[in-house]
Amino acid sequence: MSGPGSADAAAVGLRRWARGHEPHVRAAVGLLIAHGTWLRRSEFRTACVERDGDGTCWIDWSDAREAFEDGRFATASSTEVAVLDLVIALGEDRFRFSRMDDVQARLIAEVVAAAVGGAR
Repeated sequence: MSGPGSADAAAVGLRRWARGHEPHVRAAVGLLIAHGTWLRRSEFRTACVERDGDGTCWIDWSDAREAFEDGRFATASSTEVAVLDLVIALGEDRFRFSRMDDVQARLIAEVVAAAVGGAR
């Protein structure tokens, strides 16, 4: 299969795929779409987004991590790269958020909110 030809096609296809997945994958896809930058970049879509004949798209998180670590997206700004790193980490469940209980999840959410300056 090949990747989607446009950011819009990728967003539609990824939303379809994410609906059937765990919360950490839905969060990763949601952040990727909301951020907007990476789906507009053809090199990202080519390297990381696959597409079925019906338009469903998906990301192989291991392949995305490998491309990221190989520096294939290093020409982006430091904050764009940081967002992509987080998207991939969420998708691959690097921090095991899927296994956290409610107390751990709330603590992590509060600390991350504090790290970015709280409510804005």
